Amino acid sequence: MHYHFKVHKEGKGFWAECIELKGCITQSDTKQKLYENMEDALNLYLQEPQDSTFLTALPKKKVKGRNILRVPVNPEIALAFIARSS
Repeated sequence: MHYHFKVHKEGKGFWAECIELKGCITQSDTKQKLYENMEDALNLYLQEPQDSTFLTALPKKKVKGRNILRVPVNPEIALAFIARSS
């Protein structure tokens, strides 16, 4: 399971926003650290207690555009998320 982030350059740093999940954003001084931060932000955003009824949008299959990166969800979090969505 992957979600999509649009990466922006600002000054000497970078920031990214998840296209499918409003409010899921992160920033960093380097592209490598930004990618790590995107994974962390995504997993934290999707991680919910087992009894949660909050459902977020499922990822889009394809997103076209410039500076779009696919970011994987931790498999354990993805499984729990899919189970809640069923």
